[in-house]
Amino acid sequence: MLKPDSYMVAVPANSENLSDPELLLNRLKNTGAFQLISARLEEETLLLELSDKGETCHARIYPTDFSIPQLYRCQHFFPDVDVEALQGAEAGLAVEMAFGPDPLASYHLQLKLIYTLLPDVLAVLDDSSEKILSGRWVILAAQSAVRPAPRYLYTAQAVSGEDGCVWLHTHGLNRCGHPELEVLGSAKETCQDHYSVLETLANRLLELEKTPDCGEPFFLAYLDQNTPLVVTLIDWEEAVDCYPPDMLGGRNDRKESHNQDTCGVFVYPSQKSVEEGRYSSLAIYDDMLKGNPIYMISTPETNRMRALAAERLEYLMEAFQDSRNHLLAKIGLRMDEEYCTENNEREHIWFEITDIKDGRFTAKLTQEPYYVTGIHEGYVGDYGAEDLTDWLIFTPERRLTPDDVYLLRL
Repeated sequence: MLKPDSYMVAVPANSENLSDPELLLNRLKNTGAFQLISARLEEETLLLELSDKGETCHARIYPTDFSIPQLYRCQHFFPDVDVEALQGAEAGLAVEMAFGPDPLASYHLQLKLIYTLLPDVLAVLDDSSEKILSGRWVILAAQSAVRPAPRYLYTAQAVSGEDGCVWLHTHGLNRCGHPELEVLGSAKETCQDHYSVLETLANRLLELEKTPDCGEPFFLAYLDQNTPLVVTLIDWEEAVDCYPPDMLGGRNDRKESHNQDTCGVFVYPSQKSVEEGRYSSLAIYDDMLKGNPIYMISTPETNRMRALAAERLEYLMEAFQDSRNHLLAKIGLRMDEEYCTENNEREHIWFEITDIKDGRFTAKLTQEPYYVTGIHEGYVGDYGAEDLTDWLIFTPERRLTPDDVYLLRL
């Protein structure tokens, strides 16, 4: 497939310097965030070659007018003062980048580039994923040693029809060298469960150098302890033949868009169906998806989450000082020996933090473990920062993660 560039428009708090290439070049030359290999100016466009931790990318930078598209998703909460400033802005800096082989590294580099060029960035319109990012989040992400979560590289949209039919599809995976993903024939009652499948599959694809072939089985989760969820990708032209042409997302909806580099998500319910190439709609698992599927998170993603949780631990400590806040910590517990594998020996499970003292956490188990016997819901243990995989802060106003915890200080 032809991989398009990642296209973003960065909106500064002050647009006076957007057309000053010398100022932008000086900021690039003085940055310590990445290596500037080469830069040249063609009319109003800066052509750059950048490198960061082994990832080399090419970028095009130029001033541009913009307006906020109505259908773009606002990824973050914006304070009223930022909303007013964004609504009044008319000019931004276009930042086009051709992603390298590691999409998440390229995406992080694009954010670092934006912050270097515009230290006062107010917001970023990510056209490739059709979402709006808070400038405050972009600054925090650019300054971080840890890459952003994979979900930032794409958006999963849910389009509803008058008959209750829902069409789920992604935007943003094409720039990463993967097809966009779709779930056809979903419904208002089931689309959230289907969304979880779509999101998990998208995250897993972003870790692969090559997209699985259409029809190839791909293990994604356990629907329960004994039932695997094995999905497969089917090219859209074949996928739409499984549905009426006038259905939402059907063949008649493909004349102007969603007609290249996109695949439907289907399932194989048995080994025999895999051998026969007989795939089924995700809807056959609707009852089981309402339960508590065990979605497999890869070791690299677990390590990324752990690193971000550790990097921003000071926010968790700060939040504990306010008794109105409710704190949860995800702890990696050693599984029973019979369940351990070469690549996985810990079950990551949520605890409620009841006390923090001298850098140690007293925490109460909130659910029954699957693979750790001898402890049960309500068990209280003592843990250190090295045990944390993730954490959550519930304030009276909102839910915060290590990813968006900058909101705690607004």
